[in-house]
Amino acid sequence: MDRYDRQRRVCQIGDSGQEKLKSSSILIVGCGALGSYAAEQLTRAGIKRLFLVDPDVVTLTNLQRQALFTEQDANNSVLKVEAAKRRLAEINAAVDVQAIPHKITAEFLKKATFNLVLDCSDNFSVRDLLNRCAIRQHFDYIFASCAGVSGNVMPISPATHPCLECVFPRLEKLKQIDCDQIGVNTALVPLVAALQVSLAIHWLVDRATVNFNQLLVVNNWSLEADRFAVTKRSNCPACCLHQAAITSSKDEVRSLCGKNVYSACLPARIGLADLVRFLKSEKISVSLRKTFVSFEWQATHISYFQSGKMMLYEAQSLADATAGYRNLCNALRKAAIIE
Repeated sequence: MDRYDRQRRVCQIGDSGQEKLKSSSILIVGCGALGSYAAEQLTRAGIKRLFLVDPDVVTLTNLQRQALFTEQDANNSVLKVEAAKRRLAEINAAVDVQAIPHKITAEFLKKATFNLVLDCSDNFSVRDLLNRCAIRQHFDYIFASCAGVSGNVMPISPATHPCLECVFPRLEKLKQIDCDQIGVNTALVPLVAALQVSLAIHWLVDRATVNFNQLLVVNNWSLEADRFAVTKRSNCPACCLHQAAITSSKDEVRSLCGKNVYSACLPARIGLADLVRFLKSEKISVSLRKTFVSFEWQATHISYFQSGKMMLYEAQSLADATAGYRNLCNALRKAAIIE
């Protein structure tokens, strides 16, 4: 029996469409809420290859909205991409799943080979990086986001159609907010992921009929959906003024939504033991837990997680938090802990 029989019977897909899926590779940026659902649906649909990019580990708070993960994964602090890869292999062993436990970077996107990218990230710094890389490298991607009870989905082909900054002109301000603290309705995530995957399959099967000038906004509380026509802005600093300088977001610190707390990621992920040794050599008191390290750095309390993410507390402003973060990075570089 053909496991894809029911999908082949869909007139918009058919045998030819299924063969396109079986020969396509998709890069998923973020393997959390949207990414885990999207990965499962694409695996069941019979995609050839999936690249899963995410540096984080599974935590208990993830389980409310992230598919593929279990309490055991959370208890063992398993990398999300590794946990997802293991589960996806049980669903469809024919799909080649590549687990990449690192932050997405411009350098990686230059080297990677894929047909389409799914933006399943949870912050606008990553989205901005992905958008600018798409402009420079001329690839398409499917943008999606969830917050509260509202979700957005849009296919983006920035070479000739609106880019993400055309849709969100205040992108620089959005980059300063880490919106994973807003919260999200459990049922919203699979709804938005399904729409994102629907667009991805449409793109792979028949790209010529995809509408790249439309933003879809859904609300799973009021059960409403709206479509907004989007045009390419002639003064867009990213895609029309050719100011798409690619950065890897190495030195970016973001304010958390509604909190006097900041978040950042080290330019390179380092082990907790290596960080503890460095801090002790600097005569800094350290509190080591199973999945993170807490310490004081220049009057700022920092928690560094084994995923590479860090939280900065008690800084008086974003500028102070950024200064403390960069001083720490410089000290780690001087000690040859990171490059």
